Amino acid sequence: MITRFDCRQQGSALVMSLLTGFTLFGIAGAYLLLSIGGWESSNRELAVIEARLAGEDGIQLSIAELRTGIDTGGDGLGNVTTTITNGTNVTVTAMNIGGNVYRLHSVGVLDRARHGADVVVERVPTGVVNFTARAAITAQGPVTTLGNIVVDGRNWNSTGTALIGPGKYGISSMGAIMNSGNSKVGGNGIPPAKPPPAGTQQPNADWSDGINQDGDGFIDEEAFDGIDNDGDGLIDEDTFDYPSGPDVMLHIPVGTLKGAAITYGTYFTSQAQYDACIAANGGKVPGGKVLYCDFDLFEPVDLGSSFNSPPSIIVHHNPTGTAMMRNLHGMFAGLLMADFVEHINGDFVIVGAVMSFSNQAFGNAFGNGNAFIKLSTQVLAQLPTAGGPSNVRIKAWNRAVAQ
Repeated sequence: MITRFDCRQQGSALVMSLLTGFTLFGIAGAYLLLSIGGWESSNRELAVIEARLAGEDGIQLSIAELRTGIDTGGDGLGNVTTTITNGTNVTVTAMNIGGNVYRLHSVGVLDRARHGADVVVERVPTGVVNFTARAAITAQGPVTTLGNIVVDGRNWNSTGTALIGPGKYGISSMGAIMNSGNSKVGGNGIPPAKPPPAGTQQPNADWSDGINQDGDGFIDEEAFDGIDNDGDGLIDEDTFDYPSGPDVMLHIPVGTLKGAAITYGTYFTSQAQYDACIAANGGKVPGGKVLYCDFDLFEPVDLGSSFNSPPSIIVHHNPTGTAMMRNLHGMFAGLLMADFVEHINGDFVIVGAVMSFSNQAFGNAFGNGNAFIKLSTQVLAQLPTAGGPSNVRIKAWNRAVAQ
């Protein structure tokens, strides 16, 4: 018996098979596309998360710089450019928006995503330095001005370009003051002149004030030496003489300035170390730091070809009070504290104040050229801290900054 197949039935079955195959293929393809899309979407979401976390890591690196005061990248305090372990590039821009408040803008960049954070922080310094100058130059020993030096105790702005007040004395010394050559001195609202006008200098200065500050019935009974001489639990609260050293003058424990310089990375035991630091900083004193020079003879003293910003503190002091700073040249904004200062050269300009601590006649011969020393309370109000790392307080944090 022969079975006959209907060609029409065969064709119909083939069409149905093809349609079924195409349908299944389409469904599989759709699932594959959905799967690939989901995988791509998941990877993109993961990249966004990694970029955001990297941006937040950058914020922490920036805060670390603000806390220590150490510009690790040499690109400005708080600015960061780095690549973290997962290959994410991180860039942080720190902008000072007033006082000690900074806006940190951090971006993390991956191949698939860019994301970051905006943070507002406040830098809270520890060990704030409070220095009130008696004069543009304050000395314990005798002072001589030479050459064409100009010492101006009138109050200048932080750049030394404009007067903002009458100021203080040009020179104050517990010893004699001699003016030679064509040197000029001004202060207390009086322009520098030769010879120095009355009221611009304070020779044989008395550091006693005749006031019983601590209410113990005694007047000016303590040495200015950082020690509680009268046993009342207070230190240097009612003094009668010149401060014994830089730390004592600033009413901080002896060794604090040295410790701060070590933290800042600006503690030097040789002139070669100091000179290398100036060269590495573009030929000027690092701004906003305590520089402590712990060696006996400092000659010549190169302060660089332009003003440092912000102001700094330079200390040249040894335990015996005999450190000699000689032949100074360059430009400096801040407070210069040394045992002896001798021969400030013609290209020297300081805006801030100078203080020397030795009571000997040797040294303290200021000027052998066209040097300028200008008192500035604005500069002295911006001196760096001497208490080590600052605290950094977060004031606002936006973690959803897409780039």
